[in-house]
Amino acid sequence: MPDTTTRVVIVTGAAAGIGAAVAWRFAEDGAKVVLSDLGPGAADVAAKIAAAHPGSGAIGIQTDVTDPAACDALVAAAVDRHGRLDVLAVATAVVTPKSPLKDLDPAEWDRVMAVNAKGPFLLSRSAVPALTAPGGSIVYVYSATAQTGAPGRAVYSASKGALGAMIKSLALELAPDRITVNGVAPMFVDAPMNDDALRAAAAEFGITVEEARARRDGAIPLGRQATSREIADAMAYLTSPQAAYVTGTILDINGGILLR
Repeated sequence: MPDTTTRVVIVTGAAAGIGAAVAWRFAEDGAKVVLSDLGPGAADVAAKIAAAHPGSGAIGIQTDVTDPAACDALVAAAVDRHGRLDVLAVATAVVTPKSPLKDLDPAEWDRVMAVNAKGPFLLSRSAVPALTAPGGSIVYVYSATAQTGAPGRAVYSASKGALGAMIKSLALELAPDRITVNGVAPMFVDAPMNDDALRAAAAEFGITVEEARARRDGAIPLGRQATSREIADAMAYLTSPQAAYVTGTILDINGGILLR
């Protein structure tokens, strides 16, 4: 297994939320990090990481994960800059506004599936030939919603369900090369996507955001949402030498909500 202080890590969806927390966590561990996002925000996060951890060599690259050439270019940039690739951490995701299926525009289905399902496929397709073998790792942000379903969230749940199936298949495919493939499945996290959902729920039920938060947290056995750092910690574990025998696993990080 590569020393965790010399690894090269690509983190996608790194402009905010879970992706940014993942990039910070790997940099704190001593890894070289390449951040990407569709917009310019990843470069801003990378600059802050580079200032705090000069050894990280952090850079941010704008990447459309639905474009095969852009995914190839992202991997090539990481290898050109740091000479190798050890970890691909995929936190890219979009969610559609809550909508009954009968009202969902087919174009919105295509958009969400392109980012949440096709994007991880294209990123993995580009990264696998460059990953360190043995010892390389891929980790994805899955979702508890794919396991439970959610009214008005059919396309998001479906896109994450497709990702879950790919995780298991790719874990088997890459096992002979001793490359591990895993996922983490959060439910509620202190990230922009969940903040938007909370505001939408408050508007739907005619209550304040604080009241909506109290209702949500009351349904979670541990009584609170996760922090982005807690999700990042789990992703760091699943790509560490301590998890060298863990593959094809989706780790639930939901405060016990699936037990209810």
